[in-house]
Amino acid sequence: MFYYKLVFACAYLPLAILFYQLAGKKLRWIVLLLASLGFYASFSVSRLIYPFGAAAIAYFTGMCLDALLKKQDAQLSSVTGEKDEVRAKKNEIRGIYTKKLRAVLALGIVVLLLIILNNKYTDFAIENVNAVLRMIGVDRQFSLRNSILPLGISFYTLQAIGYLVDIYWRKIPAQKNPFKLLLFIMFFPTITEGPITPYSSIYKSLYEGEPIDPDNVMAGYFRLGWGTMKKLVIADRLYPVVCWLYYKPNEICGLQVIMAAVLFTVMEYMDFSGCIDMALGIGQIFGLKLPENFRQPFLAKNASQFWRRWHISLGVWFKTYIFYPMSMSTLARKWGKTAKGRFSANTIKAVSSAIALLPVWLCNGLWHGPKWTYIFYGVFYFAVIMLEIILEPGFDRVLAALKLEKESRGVTVFRVLKTWIVIFTGELFFEAASLSDGFKLLHDMFKNFRISILWDGSMLEWGMDAADWIIVIAFLIIVGIVNMLREKGTDVCQKILSGPAAIRWGLGVALIVSILILGLYGPGFLEVNTIYAGF
Repeated sequence: MFYYKLVFACAYLPLAILFYQLAGKKLRWIVLLLASLGFYASFSVSRLIYPFGAAAIAYFTGMCLDALLKKQDAQLSSVTGEKDEVRAKKNEIRGIYTKKLRAVLALGIVVLLLIILNNKYTDFAIENVNAVLRMIGVDRQFSLRNSILPLGISFYTLQAIGYLVDIYWRKIPAQKNPFKLLLFIMFFPTITEGPITPYSSIYKSLYEGEPIDPDNVMAGYFRLGWGTMKKLVIADRLYPVVCWLYYKPNEICGLQVIMAAVLFTVMEYMDFSGCIDMALGIGQIFGLKLPENFRQPFLAKNASQFWRRWHISLGVWFKTYIFYPMSMSTLARKWGKTAKGRFSANTIKAVSSAIALLPVWLCNGLWHGPKWTYIFYGVFYFAVIMLEIILEPGFDRVLAALKLEKESRGVTVFRVLKTWIVIFTGELFFEAASLSDGFKLLHDMFKNFRISILWDGSMLEWGMDAADWIIVIAFLIIVGIVNMLREKGTDVCQKILSGPAAIRWGLGVALIVSILILGLYGPGFLEVNTIYAGF
């Protein structure tokens, strides 16, 4: 039962809304918890043990951290004596408790990571060990476990780790009620594909049980429908074409390879951003403002900006819990002291950036899944961003010599198109079955390049007929217009909902009809699993 299913939108969600509204203010979080449990159980009852386990680990670790922090504060407040003696004694107490706090935090994080490593990366490790054994001539091969990945484990594990680190940093109080923490871990709009939501940004509204606002219901359902349209009408319709192109790496070349990368990127964006729209719409119905996960990523002017616009919640998590700690690490500080006065400011910046960014991008690749193509994808973006950092001063000097403004329209278009090349190249490898297939596709991109395939009927042999192409292009234009308006600061949804009733209801009906006829219940529709739910 996914968000775009009629049974969810027309039965499950309305019942959740009804029971939530009927319950007393203090009991409404329980309704959300029961709705989340029922939603997860619709996929797998037995695998409920995994979010339960993550919540239990986060709860007990958080309570231990909270207890240690309180003991530390109590001891610090009881210190008396001369000023220097007090300072020395307090530093000693902080040193003792810092070690204890770090040990408890590390233990909690390690246990959470071991669960995800066991479920997500064991077979990957076995495959690589077997490959090495074959390479050195050893006949022994280990059997794969072929385990099924628990739904949402990559998302709620990061949320649980962030929760613990924030307690350690004293950003938030530890949650005393284990079932409330379970609701945070399992909240049904975010459990499948995020967005990865910090506890600090949601816990008050999640538990306070404010009544449902009819305007929020209208706006939430509208966004749910908008996301459903992007997923069913555009992304799922493109799926057969992407499969046809990518599953024939030895047969496609030239413009076909470019089309494979572009169409997969479009499909992935429509699928993932559509599911996020659904999640944010459901959250809005219950008065919860979940973090935006996309902000017109294809208008980015460089790779760094692209990742500040694409999968924003993952980027923010890596920035908060990996980039910042690494930039303040002993290694980074030693480099800063050693390099000062010996190297140029740009060199110091580049190496400092590399120290903090390399673990971020390695983790980014690994987070997506146990494939070398995903690891390469992370390293690829690390290399591109480092190149941008190194070349930026030179690019600025060239613009100054040519008397061009960096934010001028022509330069902006050039930078956006350059970023598209980076995006599509990265996605070419991301979706490739293997690294060798990815490099072969990249090589074959420059062979037998025929632009005539755009009009000679070749594209009609890829799994979509002319009507499908027309539908996809038409709806892509609509999404593109909406995104351009959002880039200029116009909230299209709010404009529609605050406009005349005829327009509001007319567009709502048109959206529903397009989903029913061109999507889930249309002729020849092929339902496709959501992409990021598999991560």
